[in-house]
Amino acid sequence: MRSPRSTSSRSHGPGNDDAVDAGESNMKSLVLEDVRAGAGSKAHGYLKVAEHLDGSPEKLPFILANGKADGLCLWITGCEHGDETLAAATIIMFMSGLDPKKLKGTVVALPVLDSTAFNVKRRFSPIDSIDFSRAYPGFKNGWLAQQVTYRISELMSENADYVINVHNGIPGILDVSPYCVATYEKKEQWLSGLKDFTESFLFDKIIHWIGKSTERGERTSTMMSTLMKKGIPNFVPEVGPDTKGGIRTGVRGFENSLRFLKMLPGPAKKLKKYHSFPDVLHVFPTRGGVFTSYVELDDEVKAGQKIASIRSFTGEVTEELISPADGVVVVVWTNPVIGSGDFAAFEIATFKEFTKP
Repeated sequence: MRSPRSTSSRSHGPGNDDAVDAGESNMKSLVLEDVRAGAGSKAHGYLKVAEHLDGSPEKLPFILANGKADGLCLWITGCEHGDETLAAATIIMFMSGLDPKKLKGTVVALPVLDSTAFNVKRRFSPIDSIDFSRAYPGFKNGWLAQQVTYRISELMSENADYVINVHNGIPGILDVSPYCVATYEKKEQWLSGLKDFTESFLFDKIIHWIGKSTERGERTSTMMSTLMKKGIPNFVPEVGPDTKGGIRTGVRGFENSLRFLKMLPGPAKKLKKYHSFPDVLHVFPTRGGVFTSYVELDDEVKAGQKIASIRSFTGEVTEELISPADGVVVVVWTNPVIGSGDFAAFEIATFKEFTKP
């Protein structure tokens, strides 16, 4: 990728492309896969990341926005899970409304990362069934997901100053109360810029991922962890709960984050109060049947509290789900039926760091 050099201390890419008219701007063209966005313009294209059995390419759609003045390079990504389509829609709606003539620096958007899952409306790709969000930093000769994350990780490491990686609930299945996730190893990383960047998205709940996950594998295998090791501040906003509200608040978050980064004109806003949580827990069912939640999004729950029931087809309550810790409900299952291990009946942002018994 060839992109303009940002004004930050990080260098970008192997070099600059030909300059545009110096009377109009001192910016260079932004080029990815031979798709060029001149100063003050946008461009669209597809990034080849793999090949299928017949030799046909697997490609990821991308959108480039190149400002008329020098500035930072922000990457925006979505759909690490193929069924989280609201992430892609939010990114596309933001980029369609972004005026590159008002932009300082560059924005590179990839609305869909796990394309083979997205195109069949599945969470994981039917090709390798790997959780894309846990496949970082990838391997050049690994599974499909690992090859794609390897390519994406290389491009972002070479070109990005900041990254926003969008996730969402699943309308009709999982509702999510908007929150952000930030991961880091030392508190100094949080206080030296990541905090302000994450808060700029204007979601009042922030979950801190520090160390290893309690249920879903190593948090060191995420995009967030991989980029932080490269010194690139990044976070995950979970947009939702519904399509209209998710797009509206997501677009608002992008716009404010760009103002915080001095990439768009005007002052960045800041909420009066943010709520921080040191962990998040997933509550999975072990039985199948009709699902009835006793709690709603943003409800506070106590450890040991009954939060849902599962009723078999005979009408018998076969399981009641229990909150494992004190916290706030940030994700709730909304499908009327559920099965063993479905992801997930609840996510609970905890008030204290949780140690799995």
